Amino acid sequence: MTLSPNTIKHTTCYECDANCAFTVTLNAQQEAIAVEGLPNCPRGQRQLERQYHPERLLYPLKRVGAKGAGQFERISWDEALDTLVAELNKAKATYGAPAVGFFAGYTKEARPQLQRLAHAFGSPNYLTESGCCFSATMVAEKLTYGYKLKTTSTVESPKTRCVLVWSTNAAGSIPPFENHHLAKKKKQRKMIVVDPRRTETAELADIHLQIRPGTDGALALGFHHLIFENGWQDQAFLDEWANGLATFRDYIREFTPSRVADICGIHEADLRAAVAMFATQLPSQIAMSPTSTVQHSNGFQNHRAMILLSAVLGMIDREGGNRFFNDKVLPKPIELFDVCVNELPPRIGDEIFPIWTKYWPAGQSMLMPDCILEGKPQPLRALLAMGINTAMWANSKRMEQALGRLNFFAVSDFFHNPATLQADLVLPAATSLERPALIAYPGCAYQGEVKYRQQALAPRGEAKPDGQIFLELGVRLGMAEQFWNGDLEASWAEMAEGLPDSVRQAAYENPEGVTVYSPIIEELVERGFLDADRQWRINGFKTVTGKIEFDSVELKQQGYEGLPIYREPAESPRSTPELLADFPLVLTSGGRQKYFTHSQQHNVAALLQFDPYPRVQIHPQDAAKRQIQNGDTVEISSRRGQVVFRAEVTDKMKPGVVHAFHGWNSANINELTDDQSLDPISGFPPFKSLLCQLKKVSV
Repeated sequence: MTLSPNTIKHTTCYECDANCAFTVTLNAQQEAIAVEGLPNCPRGQRQLERQYHPERLLYPLKRVGAKGAGQFERISWDEALDTLVAELNKAKATYGAPAVGFFAGYTKEARPQLQRLAHAFGSPNYLTESGCCFSATMVAEKLTYGYKLKTTSTVESPKTRCVLVWSTNAAGSIPPFENHHLAKKKKQRKMIVVDPRRTETAELADIHLQIRPGTDGALALGFHHLIFENGWQDQAFLDEWANGLATFRDYIREFTPSRVADICGIHEADLRAAVAMFATQLPSQIAMSPTSTVQHSNGFQNHRAMILLSAVLGMIDREGGNRFFNDKVLPKPIELFDVCVNELPPRIGDEIFPIWTKYWPAGQSMLMPDCILEGKPQPLRALLAMGINTAMWANSKRMEQALGRLNFFAVSDFFHNPATLQADLVLPAATSLERPALIAYPGCAYQGEVKYRQQALAPRGEAKPDGQIFLELGVRLGMAEQFWNGDLEASWAEMAEGLPDSVRQAAYENPEGVTVYSPIIEELVERGFLDADRQWRINGFKTVTGKIEFDSVELKQQGYEGLPIYREPAESPRSTPELLADFPLVLTSGGRQKYFTHSQQHNVAALLQFDPYPRVQIHPQDAAKRQIQNGDTVEISSRRGQVVFRAEVTDKMKPGVVHAFHGWNSANINELTDDQSLDPISGFPPFKSLLCQLKKVSV
């Protein structure tokens, strides 16, 4: 038999969730041998090392030893699925369907199928990694403006005269990394950076405000104070569109420049200069991470104080300012979330975080350890998860303990990690090269993409797409018709029915996908507005009052403070001075790197060459006090425990502050973070502001 020559297939990457298009070359044996089209992304370029990694999970496994011991034996898919059906039904019969949880981590693509399975099974408790990522910013913005804001756009507005980059670093976090517009100095654009670290972005800044972690809210309120004091606000806009402005102005009077500089640990002159630059070099915009500002014990309100700066200057939904993030054409929903809301009991978190669960279609996953170990706010007895890692939870060892206490726990993944070692069943997941998917990428303010990824490779071993596993499970649970008789592509096809015919056809036929636009553009033009911004001229603000919520009615209705009140981090030099004798350093964590996606890719040798060790960054002054030199092995400790890292001694850090990179299973910084001081509105943990100590240890 003559083997065919090399073939080229078009596909999309999923080493992060940007879904960049690229090509993969297959040899005559239909093995992938090369990828092209991802020149700026080391993760994408080296994805075949993960694809063919010798430690990849390729067959269903059943635990045969103690939980956590890593002792498994290979079983068939029939046995695995039959066991799943029996255990899920057993938990449902004994404790009720809500006691069975369904968790989605990475990858995110099979979320619709898993959520559908949860709700069809009768459980409201579908939970995701968004319990500590992204969702809080979205909820804060919708609560305040009625819209999500675009704060991390890869598309630069040529009209922006000043950008306030708040705790994000494009060179390490936003494709195309070093080629991102925020990673370059622009002659016509001033730049202010707020970050405890002197990142690559901060090196480009006209002004760098190197604040103490967790004091973002105080800094934002200090900006507001100076803007109003100097009369730089857009008063005409505020008179028409602000709710609660008088109360807000009364509150910000106490955030004087001297007080704010003292709280944040910055120079008052730098604060005054930054506010003048941001408020007078218009249009100005804020660029933020979707995550970092809200991973504090007061992160939700801090974020609200920050985003209200755009409103005060009249820069909201203005070209060159911060635009609304609009829906484009969307696939048909298949998640059965309407069933969850209308027919099922409350989700985990409805009892404690009602604002967050109102706006986010899942339970609050940060409560899972409490649910498992203490039965509150409701009990969890069994769990089906995809892509779960205990490193995602604050005080991670407690989550690891919780998984070990479940009556039954099954998980799908590519590799073992601390979570899979606690499982009763471990299922091998297909990679993005081995599975089809309908992808609706949100894009920018008005523009997005829809793609259909065709399967490029046959799955290795007996790996299956996560979505396929969930459909087959639905069939075996007696719901074949609801789950397309196990046909994964049929489930994507039903979602695609929600797209216009031309978009659907183009998405399936064009590997690059099809660009889609928000209908608001046409509506603005039809109303006679030739500039496609300021859509509040048509629809106002989709909040309770129809205005921008400086003093939120909705928050007050739920018993929260309506103003974006500043509070010290739950653990800080000022709020817990009694801890300083043992833990005198402020710890922040989670700065992004282009080589890794959270805990992924840390087993790829080519990427480890760039960054081989878990690092903690410490200022030379703090290192000298502890006789720590660059490269030393050090123990980081907090009230939760201790972990071992390598020291990077660098003046990029603020004195008194250390930063640890996250995602290392061998040195998990979240074993030290606080799981008891969750943000009272969102439930997010304070990953980025607590107290610690460092000491040198012998290897």
